Amino acid sequence: MKKLKELEELRNKDNKTLFKELESVKKKITEIQFKAAFGNVKNTKEIGSLKKKVARIWTILQENVSKESNK
Repeated sequence: MKKLKELEELRNKDNKTLFKELESVKKKITEIQFKAAFGNVKNTKEIGSLKKKVARIWTILQENVSKESNK
């Protein structure tokens, strides 16, 4: 249920907002990876979930591009 709600929210956003969110998620991944390298992170599983979110955003952006090209 949570995943479906998140997907619906992402699909309702425009491309500019999605790119901003993509940038912030990538920045967060980098920060967590640096902290993990020094042993300051307890929840390294968060990296995987953030990478999945990046993939979802890219997929939605591709869907939007294909919709626009079909018009």
